[in-house]
Amino acid sequence: MATTSDNARTSANSSGTAGSAGGNSGGGAADEGGALSSVRQSGADAYQAARDRTSAAYSAARERAGSVGQRTAEGIDSAPMVAIAGGLALGALLGALLPRSSREEELLRPVGQKLSETARGAIDNARETARDQIGDLGGRAADALRSATKS
Repeated sequence: MATTSDNARTSANSSGTAGSAGGNSGGGAADEGGALSSVRQSGADAYQAARDRTSAAYSAARERAGSVGQRTAEGIDSAPMVAIAGGLALGALLGALLPRSSREEELLRPVGQKLSETARGAIDNARETARDQIGDLGGRAADALRSATKS
């Protein structure tokens, strides 16, 4: 299968051949044919050079990607809990950054409200317990002071 560079070379070669086969009868036409052939060859050479550089860059990128994948797998094998924690943190970050859809809000609003009410109830209970304990400690301290002053 002929590539573009092969077609350019064939075309350049045939242009050069046609110009030389006609002899020097055209003079200026032969010079134009030679110049055109030279331009075609330069284009074909530039194309081939770009293709070679692109191929080399692609190969280097594949090698680097393979080594990064291997190092990542080794890291996960050596510390799976860290990998899980990192994955959860990344998922939470992405979830926080992505906008919520109306369907998500519709489904999750009742859950969020229930969690919020439960948290408020827990805070209120903790507050009441703390007040009771502080009141008890204050009463005990007052009793201790009274008994100390009577003695």
